Amino acid sequence: RDAVTQILDYAKEISRWSYEDLNDAVCRANRSPRTPNALYDLVHKQNDTIDEADFVDDVTRSLKSGRFLLLVVGDGIREGVERIADYLKQSAAIQFIFGLVELAIFDMPDHSGGGVIVEPRVLAQTFSIERAVVRAADAGVVVEDPPRASHLDTRKRTRMTEAEFYREVERVDAALPARVRGFFSRYAALGEAVGERLEVTLSRRSYILHWHRSDGRKINFGTFFPNGDLYTNYVVGSAEESGDPQVGVDYLEALAKLVPGALVRKDGKTWTWFVVVHGRKPKIPDMLKKSDEWLSAIQRAMNGFNQLDDD
Repeated sequence: RDAVTQILDYAKEISRWSYEDLNDAVCRANRSPRTPNALYDLVHKQNDTIDEADFVDDVTRSLKSGRFLLLVVGDGIREGVERIADYLKQSAAIQFIFGLVELAIFDMPDHSGGGVIVEPRVLAQTFSIERAVVRAADAGVVVEDPPRASHLDTRKRTRMTEAEFYREVERVDAALPARVRGFFSRYAALGEAVGERLEVTLSRRSYILHWHRSDGRKINFGTFFPNGDLYTNYVVGSAEESGDPQVGVDYLEALAKLVPGALVRKDGKTWTWFVVVHGRKPKIPDMLKKSDEWLSAIQRAMNGFNQLDDD
């Protein structure tokens, strides 16, 4: 009972965290330098089809709703399932999945090399705990019935192909695919002209303007989504890691000047700062009207990053 109560308390507390809080906790747990993409980098090593922006959004939503897999693991679990269910019913505000795992430990004889064998046993795997989920909605408080079945989808998400991406872009504007391709070509050409590796990377459902630096770091100068939105976060966080966030701020402010009504939103940690137009993401067609100025802003930002390294 104490273990169940404790893990529920943990879940309630973590459901109040932001993505940045979780990312910082991962860095502390791994005793690694604090970087804004530490959590994503760990996951991306296991599955390189995961899009960074999608990952951050999904994790943020899961934190907010308390959508966790909670496991109590021990070498001997004797609490009755019915009593466990009573504890869980008291935590209807978060959407967790709960499991009990017993680890049976067997000593191996010396003549076979010694050591132990650990056999995991999932307890109460067919037991259904009826639990309502309470959430806040625009119309007030909503109480939802529990799902009929809970499971973890371990399948990898399908990566959008280049053709699919441009078909979606064409729905925004029939002329937009050609304009996007043209800008991508000019972006790569800029890298060749200045001796830097500028690459447009196809992620799960977006294209990212990446600058691959000689030290292995990547700078994100913008993420193109097929609905026509441009995401411009991460660059200020990368500049802060390099020694001066102002380099990233200068880049975003240069982009904001390209579209009427745009400004740099500076909420939360620096890696979340981005350009908005009347509260929304800027639209790619509007940005491409000022392609020359945009590429010039990218080049100035690269110079700023390189200057930080020299200093």
